[in-house]
Amino acid sequence: MKTIALLIALLMVSLGLTGVVWPEGVMQLATHSFTATGLYVAAAVRIVLGGMLLFAATATRTPKTIRIIGLLILVAGIATALISVERAQSMKDWWLGHGPHVLRIAACVPLAVGIFLAWTTISRRP
Repeated sequence: MKTIALLIALLMVSLGLTGVVWPEGVMQLATHSFTATGLYVAAAVRIVLGGMLLFAATATRTPKTIRIIGLLILVAGIATALISVERAQSMKDWWLGHGPHVLRIAACVPLAVGIFLAWTTISRRP
């Protein structure tokens, strides 16, 4: 279970670092992924990752916090599945309209959560 949590942490850290270091690449990816199929794939990935975090939370140092993070990711996945393509396109246009600096700041969230998740997974329980 620790391995699952650590892999999710590494995924989040790599996503956050990519957004901080190369926001233009993330912006290009965003322009191609806001289709009906892309939204369902994103929703499925979020639901699976959230569920896996809920499952792996007991093996971490802070299981309640990890369960909350997993639940937030799971709810975000469900919300992604329910959003229309037009609404998603308008949200994408809003994000891209603010430039790469806003995306860099937003990428700090998965980076920080991933670092926290890695720390709570690797460190020993008291």
